[in-house]
Amino acid sequence: MDRTDSALLGVAGVVALLVLAAALSAGALFGFDESVARPIRLLAAEPIAWIVVAALLIAVVGNAYIE
Repeated sequence: MDRTDSALLGVAGVVALLVLAAALSAGALFGFDESVARPIRLLAAEPIAWIVVAALLIAVVGNAYIE
């Protein structure tokens, strides 16, 4: 993995954490109704979702190593 790939992976991680923080803070401010909590609950309840997330991460990192 070269510097560009490392930087892109780092930026993607930061953006993902910011999205999660925004969803959690919106839920805390406005109440965890169905629209805010549903994606987080779905990710926690569905093991297939974790497999898909892991597969995407492996694909990104594997692509960076291949190139």
